[in-house]
Amino acid sequence: MKTKTIILAFCFGLALTFAGCAHTNQLANFNLSASKVLFKTYVSPLAGRVYVDLHTEYGTDAKSIVSVVLGEVASGYMESKIEEKLRSAVNSDSLVNSISAGVKDGLMTYYRVIATDTIDNETRFITETKLLGFKLISGSGGIYASVNTEVTITDRNTAKIVWDNSETSCIPLYDVIIGVFGPGTIQTTTSIINAIRLMNMSGEEMRVMISNASEEAGRKQYETLRDDTSSNYN
Repeated sequence: MKTKTIILAFCFGLALTFAGCAHTNQLANFNLSASKVLFKTYVSPLAGRVYVDLHTEYGTDAKSIVSVVLGEVASGYMESKIEEKLRSAVNSDSLVNSISAGVKDGLMTYYRVIATDTIDNETRFITETKLLGFKLISGSGGIYASVNTEVTITDRNTAKIVWDNSETSCIPLYDVIIGVFGPGTIQTTTSIINAIRLMNMSGEEMRVMISNASEEAGRKQYETLRDDTSSNYN
């Protein structure tokens, strides 16, 4: 319960930092049902690399592994080493594709849209998923991913925005262990990762961990789309 409280407080702090993000819901004014939708992705230059900030602290747990390990001398070195490993292990295009998959799932589930990656005369709507920022930050409970995304659905005929949602998701990074239970096995644990473990992860473990976080960011966009769809029937 204590860990859950720390996570909620940490995420609430980030939410306040990014308050005022844009949101448009005109889904009730357009007929997306069974429409052909072009899905596009975009990665901001600012999200071309993963940033690591292990100085950021939320919470008051002085016994946290993170706060003990990351002293003023060690943290800068650790940040640069983690960034170096992440740059070789993480592909920003893969991240935005995972997020886009969550949005696509939502539209196919609730509107039965026909997804396409090429435009033609039958394409009615354009959905663009943007990865605007991806940053790892430390809290008293462990390491978290701050994932800044925006999804825009545009009516192709009128160029009007049907739906737009910006989300900055605070996602705990859970440890991933590969190969312990046999070749090719992947286990995601229930333990939030700390800086020491992050330093010692293999490239493949990092890729799976970050992919899990990006899928969670996509799920959050999916949930907002679902809530907005539901609100049209209230």
